[in-house]
Amino acid sequence: MKNVVVILVFTLVAGMANAQKNVRLQGNVAGLGSTMIYLKKTDNTNSRLITIDSTRATDGRFSFSRNVPETDFYSLVAAGLPGQVQFIWDQDVTLEGSRENFRESAVKGSALTDAWLKFQNDVERPYRDVLMDLYNDRQRAASDTSVANRVAREEKRLKQEQYQKVQQMIRDNPNSLLSLYLLNWYWPQFPKTEAKAMYDRLPDTFKSHSIAKRLQNQLR
Repeated sequence: MKNVVVILVFTLVAGMANAQKNVRLQGNVAGLGSTMIYLKKTDNTNSRLITIDSTRATDGRFSFSRNVPETDFYSLVAAGLPGQVQFIWDQDVTLEGSRENFRESAVKGSALTDAWLKFQNDVERPYRDVLMDLYNDRQRAASDTSVANRVAREEKRLKQEQYQKVQQMIRDNPNSLLSLYLLNWYWPQFPKTEAKAMYDRLPDTFKSHSIAKRLQNQLR
């Protein structure tokens, strides 16, 4: 696997993480017609996905306007279509796509969403794809101990490489809200003392975020 070079530009300043604000989403999905659109969000206290609003598209166009208490992940689901579109609602955004590929719709206008998608493309997906191939190789070679052990060692090496890249991102960008999310997702892969140290480096304004409160309890 080629080394993955990651250069993330995190533009969200610390003071914006918990600022209540009015934000708007405008969607234009070709071929969507009058399909119902559901705005969903995970409740960070219990990890349950809940529907917080809905609307019916008109000729593929729809909009949502919310007074959000904190910057967070949201998702859009179109009735009868597979998948969802996930984004971080930190400012006004637009969504463009087609009915045939609704889950691939592009969300524009959110710098934080752009940073998260860059992480997905540069780190999460490349490692996931290679690790899945290795897992399949190991399953096929279950009866050949030498091959299975070699593949297992390579899996372990790549996982550690990935975790080191994530750890470096968090350390280099303590003032990005994305770092809080990365720490929340990956902290079990780090030594607990290191995870706590990275958490302590985050701005105090982040630590009142609902994700941070849950993470703080887990790191005790």
